[in-house]
Amino acid sequence: MLRGKLFILLAGFMLSLECSAQDHPNFKKIDSLKKVLATANGTQRVDCLNALCQEHWWGGSVIKSLDSNSVWARTAYQEAIKLNYTAGIASAMMFFGVIDINKDNFLSAEKNLRQALTMFESINHDFGLGWGNIWLAQSLYSQNNFSEAIAHYKKSLFFLDKTGDWDGEAKAWSFMGGIYAIKGNYDSSYFYCSKSLRVREKMSDHSCVAYSLTNMGHLYRIAGSDEDALDYFRKAYQYAKSHGLDYISTNLIYVEAIGNIFRALNSVDSSYYYLQRAVQLDTRSKMKRISFAETLLRKGQFDSALHIFLEPIAHFRKGNDNWDLMRVLLDVAKAYNGKKMHEEALPYALESLSLASQAGAKQYILEAYKLLPALYKNIGKRDSAYTYQERYSALKDSIVTTQFRWKLSNYKEQEAINQQMDKLTLLDKENKLKEDKLKQEAKLKWILIAGLLITTLSGFMIYKNLALKRKNDKLENRHRQAELQHHVTELEMQALRAQMNPHFIFNCLNSINRFILKNETEAASNYLTKFSRLIRMALTHSKKNFISLEDELEMLKLYIDMERLRFKDAFEYSIIFKNSIDVGNVFVPPLLLQPFAENAIWHGLMHKEGPGHLEIELRADKKILTCTITDDGVGRSIAKEIKSRSAEKSKSMGLQITNDRLALLNMESEQPASFNIEDIIDEAGKPAGTRVILKMNYKDMMEIAS
Repeated sequence: MLRGKLFILLAGFMLSLECSAQDHPNFKKIDSLKKVLATANGTQRVDCLNALCQEHWWGGSVIKSLDSNSVWARTAYQEAIKLNYTAGIASAMMFFGVIDINKDNFLSAEKNLRQALTMFESINHDFGLGWGNIWLAQSLYSQNNFSEAIAHYKKSLFFLDKTGDWDGEAKAWSFMGGIYAIKGNYDSSYFYCSKSLRVREKMSDHSCVAYSLTNMGHLYRIAGSDEDALDYFRKAYQYAKSHGLDYISTNLIYVEAIGNIFRALNSVDSSYYYLQRAVQLDTRSKMKRISFAETLLRKGQFDSALHIFLEPIAHFRKGNDNWDLMRVLLDVAKAYNGKKMHEEALPYALESLSLASQAGAKQYILEAYKLLPALYKNIGKRDSAYTYQERYSALKDSIVTTQFRWKLSNYKEQEAINQQMDKLTLLDKENKLKEDKLKQEAKLKWILIAGLLITTLSGFMIYKNLALKRKNDKLENRHRQAELQHHVTELEMQALRAQMNPHFIFNCLNSINRFILKNETEAASNYLTKFSRLIRMALTHSKKNFISLEDELEMLKLYIDMERLRFKDAFEYSIIFKNSIDVGNVFVPPLLLQPFAENAIWHGLMHKEGPGHLEIELRADKKILTCTITDDGVGRSIAKEIKSRSAEKSKSMGLQITNDRLALLNMESEQPASFNIEDIIDEAGKPAGTRVILKMNYKDMMEIAS
């Protein structure tokens, strides 16, 4: 049952990803551009032609306007060549690639997009570098080159963030989430799909919010939570309906996803009904016809299904559409197997397996492993049948294990084991340091004795050489002592982090306990899901002295989202970069920012009447990272009054430990790390919040590697 669900749901997952804020062309803008085009000259005319292409580059809009787009892009390219206008040439070539993608010509698309990116890089064209990398990644994903596709999606995010292009970022995150799901990495898939959904909601991009909710439903279904998946599909349908999406768009979001799920649940008649509607709503879509044929296959209508499966294969091969080809080849093999034509089925199954193995698409590998034992057995090759049966069992167990790991594990027991191992490691290092020190002292003693004997026997010249040697030994010893001090400092930092983890976990468990006591089961479940992901990241980074700022911000966002859930979204938060920061190349001590955010929420925002806001501002300059954490809560003076009246007057353990960590960090840094807490006063002289300014040295990738 797991096999069928994974295959069907992951196939449907990628079909729901194509979405943008510009889901339909802006006809007013197109009319305006055409008026400008009539009188424009030179580079302005080239830009206008390319802008007309951009207004039609999404989904169904492109299909209706491919001929017009081709003419505009070709004209823009020819005129830009005459003007030697690099930005115009590169933009036109990018649109050539987009047109090729929508014609399923992925090899041609890849060639045009790579050339466009080379030109965009030569002129530092941020918009082109952002979107060019997105479209190149999309063409690579369709060719089953998932690893390079992810690399280009991540590369695009730097330029999209630089230009403030939320639409592009959401698209990149959505596709990355889909690829990670295909590869069986559900944690990363959930993370990126959630980011895409949050951005779409902030943009009020109703069409894409509905698609993003559908994607979340596919993820929950893959992870084994059918009720949550169906709930997300219903939410997507209701959201689309309530926000004025047209009838066809609203139903396309819902009917194919529901049809595929009913097939996975063996409700074949219901699946047939919904997928037949999906085909009627979008008669041009090859993939909806294939989904419908997969239900015909389940109903035993092998000839009808086979006719649909065989039809697009030549088209997929011509455009190197390996993603869709991989799926339909396996469908053909199943149809031939159903007709007892095992010899004919075998080459299709093996080719599908080859494509899936190259891409690392686990669900298709599993499907092929399931089918091949029966095919080999029926043609008399029992050794091959046994081999593939073993592979199927092993991969199925691996996928089941991955699904269980996605849920909350016994983190308390694991944390206790980790703490014990950390203590043993610490003691072992201390004993080794003492042993090395004694060896060095003994060695120095024998050197001195030997030196004295040689001095006595050899005279004044040997004595001078010995004196020089002793001087060098002292310098070497000082260097060793400095290294020992550095090791001791690292051990103390690890010990403080070991204190930090139980403190943080205790606070989180307290929150979960409150949800349970209040019988808020849904909130408790959501909180546990986020908490499990946060604990997993904390365990991963627990033994590291430094982690990337990207990982630190991921953990911080998870923590703040947990607190927002706990306080019923009583406050909003934002993370702002004041200048360009390569978050993957900035390394800081782990869990350094979380205590300040916790202090702002618990002592400032929690006591505020009405909605609050937490702002985290980051600036990197001359190897100094400045983090400003500002809240518009009640302020320190009122917080102290509330605390004095409270029965719970415990000291802030998180800030105290953080203060100690910064003190140790200063021992190894030329520039001291420090934080300063300021009170914010409004025009009436009343407390209006608190601001914490944290400054510290950071390390880059080269320093971490060395």
